[in-house]
Amino acid sequence: MRFEAYIQNLTASRQEFLDLFEEKMTQVVEEASNMTGRGMSATNFDMSAAIVSTPATSQGTVTYRFLWVGFLEETAYSLIMGDVFEGGFYLYENDSITVIPPTEYRIDFVSPHPDHMNSVIVWHGPRNFASGEPAVEFVSMETKLSVGFDSQELIEGEEATVLGSIEPPVAVVINITYTKPDGITISQIVDSSPQGVFKSKITVDETGTWKVQASWAGNNQYLASTSQTSFLLVRSAFNLYNLAPFIIGLVVFIIVLVVWFRRARHKTEVMPPPPEDDEERVLALLRSYGGHMYQKDIGRMLKFSKSKTTAILNSLEAKGAIEKVKKGRRYIVRLM
Repeated sequence: MRFEAYIQNLTASRQEFLDLFEEKMTQVVEEASNMTGRGMSATNFDMSAAIVSTPATSQGTVTYRFLWVGFLEETAYSLIMGDVFEGGFYLYENDSITVIPPTEYRIDFVSPHPDHMNSVIVWHGPRNFASGEPAVEFVSMETKLSVGFDSQELIEGEEATVLGSIEPPVAVVINITYTKPDGITISQIVDSSPQGVFKSKITVDETGTWKVQASWAGNNQYLASTSQTSFLLVRSAFNLYNLAPFIIGLVVFIIVLVVWFRRARHKTEVMPPPPEDDEERVLALLRSYGGHMYQKDIGRMLKFSKSKTTAILNSLEAKGAIEKVKKGRRYIVRLM
């Protein structure tokens, strides 16, 4: 009866209690945003009260809720929880924390060891967490396949090469499906490398438009996916039109050869050495992610030490190939 009276009082003064809760949580989120250097906001504040009855007892509960936007740190393939708890966190007796993984993400790392972990992660109080904890890293289970012919046109009887990749980079079994102009399909099984790339070849023995598509079945770590369809035009070997590219290529080759010989007579300088392999790997990785990444993700994905990553990026920045922009306590690396 006393809790029912409390609920009536709480309901009558609901907005007052809710305003106090919103003020306190907004301050907490703003402090976390300033501390991490990451944009955050607090919205959708709500409060409810109820009596939960069981065969043994009845218990009154008051629940406060709000949506913390930006609570997790986002990287290329993962979501990380923990940096908002810079000073640690304390759970009182009978308190608990329950973490539910985001849709299509799996749990990859948890610290400290939870009291329960299956589809959800649970810690019970009393417990005094260290700075940066509780910490959880969720890895995206989504994958993206891309595939395409290395040439848009071929002559009947030639060999077509298909190049593809899977993101994130994983070594898995890929099914390549070719569809011939007459509708007949041909399947090939290939393995992607640890870098996520794969190759397939086929002799195009029929004129018309060929199609290729890649797919894989998924596993307990990643979800299945299917690529877009790529097209290849195969022309008849006896079509006079097919001679045009060869004639044009021969003319271009002769012109280039003449120009090269003329320049070679006056060229005395030594060609610069090719760029460092590690620098090329960094630039290739940046291109594959749209031209920008966090510095720590570059080192992690290429398995460079922190000092090696810094040295390579400083060299590229000095050459004008990239720029580093500080965001909070981290750096974003962008292609120039």
